[in-house]
Amino acid sequence: MALLHLSADLYRVEAVIWTGETAEICRAMAPDGSIVAIKRLRADKLREWSAVGSLRREANMGSRFEHPNVIQILDFAPGPPYPVIVMEYFPSRNLKVRVLDRKGDPLLGSRCHSVLLQMASALAHVHERGIIHMDIKPENFLATDDGMVKLTDFALATPVPKSWHRFLPRLRRIAGTRPYIAPETILRKRPDFRTDIYSFGATLFEVLARRPPFISTNRDELLNMHLREPAPWPWTFNKNLTREINDLIVAMLQKSPDRRPSSMFEVLTRLKRLNVYEKPPEEP
Repeated sequence: MALLHLSADLYRVEAVIWTGETAEICRAMAPDGSIVAIKRLRADKLREWSAVGSLRREANMGSRFEHPNVIQILDFAPGPPYPVIVMEYFPSRNLKVRVLDRKGDPLLGSRCHSVLLQMASALAHVHERGIIHMDIKPENFLATDDGMVKLTDFALATPVPKSWHRFLPRLRRIAGTRPYIAPETILRKRPDFRTDIYSFGATLFEVLARRPPFISTNRDELLNMHLREPAPWPWTFNKNLTREINDLIVAMLQKSPDRRPSSMFEVLTRLKRLNVYEKPPEEP
C-alpha cells in the first residue's frame, strides 16, 4: 500500500492507549474524520535520529502487507510536530494479556484453533512478502473478544529478497525478546524464515501452556536455555493438548533450523489438520 505522507498535525490525538520504552500508541482522528491508531516516539526519543529512522523504516516495512490478520499501515506522517506511523484502529487485547488472565479466556479455549490458524496465516503472509518479523511473541498478536487476530509491530523486521538470501548479513546485536528468541539469533548468525518459526513455536507454547517454554530471572541463563536445553513438552503443563499439537510445537522449537518445519506454509498446513485439545475445554 502506498503511503500518503500527510502532515502529522492533521491527526488529532484523543487518548494514549499503550506506552513502551521508545514509543506510544494513541487513538486519533484522521483528516477525513475516521478513527485511526498512531505510533509516535516518546518525547525523550525525538532527538535520536536512529529512533526516527527506525520509525520510518517500520512504516515502509509494514506497508507491504495486505492481509486480514496483519495490522494495516495507512501512512507515515513525517511531521511537524513529530513523525508518526498511522495504522488501522483495532480495539483489542494482546495474547500475553489474555494468557495472564487467570479467570480464563474463551479465545484460548474452544475458539483456540481459529486463533492459532489466524496467527499462522498472518506470519505466512509476512514470509510470502519476503520479510522476517524478528520479534514474534504473544504481545505482538492482538485479538478481539469475538476472535479476530492481527499481527503487529514490524520495528525489527528484516527483508530477505529470495535471490539475495545468502547475502543477508549476520546480526550485529541480539534482536528480539528473550523468552521467544531463536538460538541462531543469540549466536548472531544470519536469520531466515525458520528464525521466526522458532519464535512462533515459543509463542504457541505460551498460549497453550500459559507459560513460555523456558523461564529464568537471569538473562544469560535464559539465553543458555534456548541454546542448550531441549524444549519441554507443552502437555507437561496442559494435559488436555493432543499429541499432534505437541509434536508440532516441539518441532518448531528445535535448536537447529534444519530440524524445524521448513516454512510457515508447512506449519499452517499441519495446524489445519490437527485438533488442539483432546477434550473440549471448559469455558470460563
